[in-house]
Amino acid sequence: MRRLYLSIIFSAFSLTVGFSQTATNCTQTIRLIRLTYEQGRLHELPDLAKGCLRNGFTKEEKREAYRYLTLAYIYLEEPDSADINMLNLLETDHFYQVNPTIDPAEFIALYAKFRHNPVFRYGLKAGVNVTQPNVTEYYNVGSTAGGAGKYALAVAFNVMLAFEKDLGGKFKNFVVAPELGLVSRTFNYSNSNLNFADKTPDSTVSTQLFVFNQQWLDLNGIVQYRLKAKNPIDFYTYIGAGPGISYLLSSKNQPSTSYGTGSNGYTVTGPQVDDSSPYNSYNSLVYSATLTAGFKKRIGELYLTGDIRYQFGLSNVVNNATRTNQVIGLDYAGAYNNYRMSNVMIQIGVLFPRFVPKKLVK
Repeated sequence: MRRLYLSIIFSAFSLTVGFSQTATNCTQTIRLIRLTYEQGRLHELPDLAKGCLRNGFTKEEKREAYRYLTLAYIYLEEPDSADINMLNLLETDHFYQVNPTIDPAEFIALYAKFRHNPVFRYGLKAGVNVTQPNVTEYYNVGSTAGGAGKYALAVAFNVMLAFEKDLGGKFKNFVVAPELGLVSRTFNYSNSNLNFADKTPDSTVSTQLFVFNQQWLDLNGIVQYRLKAKNPIDFYTYIGAGPGISYLLSSKNQPSTSYGTGSNGYTVTGPQVDDSSPYNSYNSLVYSATLTAGFKKRIGELYLTGDIRYQFGLSNVVNNATRTNQVIGLDYAGAYNNYRMSNVMIQIGVLFPRFVPKKLVK
């Protein structure tokens, strides 16, 4: 058993020493490649780099080796080999950029013939939002209740699947960025002047409180415009806009209505009332327009993104034909107002770029 332990320790030590020697040798190799290139002995570069390119170079060393090999084949007038090594360079470092101050014009021209930007980006965003109903028409049961109610904001959460694709040519600063997200929208409605039609003006005032919790599936067709940046591949800001459509998954109302005050008063309350089914108090589909502003920051191989947006409702949320279910109307003296749904949202997320390097220009 002792011999077995010693054998394992010796093997591990040998592997460690072997890796260390390989790393040291390949570090020396990249220095030799650099020196050989500067001396103009271009034919020697492929054989020098062969072993360490297979196993040994770090990512930075491999990137440098492919750059020298590409330059060597350009000057040796072997365009096919130059293309292969440029492609290997871009696959090694997806975010590689030429340096106009030190890179030869021939190298920059060849780089420009390749697709080196991501084909698309995909990711996940999450954040918080507040919803403000904008009333277009009031409805009420009590004679003095119309227009007296107020809506209060509440914080809710949202999560979005994101997809982005850069446009090229004259529209290179534009990004098509559709999103599909699950959005919770919550808000309160209160009315402290809930008299009834058959009461005299000086009758006891009743009060009402509705707490709404809704779940929506949002599809937004955002188009972003990339603002000017010094190095847009690492960081840039943008503005965007686009239409949206929301599908109602569920809507629940926690109602409470108090009739009168003091010893003669009483409060009606109960479990949440489902407005979405079977009563269908709301339209299943509503439409909106969104304005947004945000940023993207590259961290390693992905992007951190964040944005703030305003969503303006374009259509009435409430179903005119079935605006109030029997429970809300009879037990709580409630009737839903027509309103458009406005929303402010803040979210952060991560985006994963998908690179497919390819020569586009022969």
